[in-house]
Amino acid sequence: MTTFENLTKSQKLRASLHRDVQAICKETCHNLGLDITKASMEIIAELVYKKLCIYALDLEAFAKHAKRSTINCDDVLLLVRRNPSLKAHLSDLISNQPSTSKDKRRKTIAVANLKETLTVTTSKSEIESEKIDKEKVNKEKKDKEKGIENDFKMDNRIKDMSIDGTIDLTFD
Repeated sequence: MTTFENLTKSQKLRASLHRDVQAICKETCHNLGLDITKASMEIIAELVYKKLCIYALDLEAFAKHAKRSTINCDDVLLLVRRNPSLKAHLSDLISNQPSTSKDKRRKTIAVANLKETLTVTTSKSEIESEKIDKEKVNKEKKDKEKGIENDFKMDNRIKDMSIDGTIDLTFD
């Protein structure tokens, strides 16, 4: 078996998750006076890993749908929408945090205001606004093509998470 330093980032992440799940399982079982097998702890760790991968893909999709490159609190609340107690807890945490965003206007409103301003100006600025619109459409097409490629890559990552691809992290 290789040392921790020789592992890839993905393997290090999975190893750390296995270690933490094992610690949580041992502590919980000790407090409740129960016993747990190593195999069941490994199964729990694999389930947690796969669930976190799905959550990461969902959060990325929510941010992309909102035309953002950053995941924010709204995306997390959307992710936990079917768990009322967790959603309420996270909403309380969010409401206690100070706002970090100064301008909460949507980009579409700013673009609409920009287009209105450009139509009032001279014909030269109208030509420039048409160029901006064409560049924006071309950029959206390229982003959409990249998004489709990334979606296929993410789907393949999930398919690759089979039992054959697991890491043996048993401790002797």
